[in-house]
Amino acid sequence: MAELRSDSAISRRVVRAFLDFLKSVQPAPGVDLEGLDVARECLEECFKLNSFSSDDGVPPGMLIKLFSSLENGAQCKEKSTVSPLMRESTSCTTSYSHQVKDSTDTEVKASNVEDQARGPYVLEGGCRDELFSKFFAALDKINFFKTSPNGVEDSAQVAKATELFNDVLMEMENCEAQTINLNNLAEMFKLKGNRSMQSKSYLEAIELYTCAIALDERNAVYYCNRAAAFTQINGYAEAIQDCVKSIEINPSYSKAYSRLGLAYYAQGNYSDALKGFLKALQLDPNNDSVIENIRVTQQKLREQHQQAEAAQVFFPSLL
Repeated sequence: MAELRSDSAISRRVVRAFLDFLKSVQPAPGVDLEGLDVARECLEECFKLNSFSSDDGVPPGMLIKLFSSLENGAQCKEKSTVSPLMRESTSCTTSYSHQVKDSTDTEVKASNVEDQARGPYVLEGGCRDELFSKFFAALDKINFFKTSPNGVEDSAQVAKATELFNDVLMEMENCEAQTINLNNLAEMFKLKGNRSMQSKSYLEAIELYTCAIALDERNAVYYCNRAAAFTQINGYAEAIQDCVKSIEINPSYSKAYSRLGLAYYAQGNYSDALKGFLKALQLDPNNDSVIENIRVTQQKLREQHQQAEAAQVFFPSLL
């Protein structure tokens, strides 16, 4: 188990859940009530609970529900399924394009984001509170809740994460084949991210892909899809970083090289863009889009070379 600091978000949530439990139980005769109050105060001070928002995404009665579910898992199983629209198709392809035009008005188009519907689902042993805690722990690990330079937790991010979790779980209802575990939850976040791409809600897509990555950080597709979203908002440096990570995870993933080429192309770095496209073509020789990207990029490199030669002729002293 990973070691946690007392100032981490997940540690504070555990303590808040415990304090919530203490409020809900009736002290037995002979219990030292003053000592109990001192223990509460010590916990609040040790974990700095008063320095942060009390809205840490801890549902009332969380510990009681969790331990009740462990004693009787059958009573705590919650079923969920993919929406009817998703069940009608085994592959939901999201269509979008990123366009970069050269002097001949030729377009360089990005490939579709990876999208494959999975299901049906049923909640894995335990109740949703346990899954909820694991989701928050995964986000806490990537500092999802700390948006300010001083590392203070943003309560708005906590509320946002809670909303995202509830929205995803609502889509996974009432089927009986696959379990709702962290990996399948990550897949659903990816699918919602793809839909956000389709509706051109790129910042929302980045947020959803980030949740998927937090839950399954060794999935090359999630990084590659987020790279596509970053590219759409001109976040080329972030897109390059995600493509490189995707390639590190899966060196044979042609789409990651293609997206890397697009990000470099958008920066005007045609040399590195061409390297990305050529590697993508090597892995996917029949991809017409990549072939066209190579043609356009080579044209750009020729134009740059010609401009450099012209500058050398007319302004030799500047070179």
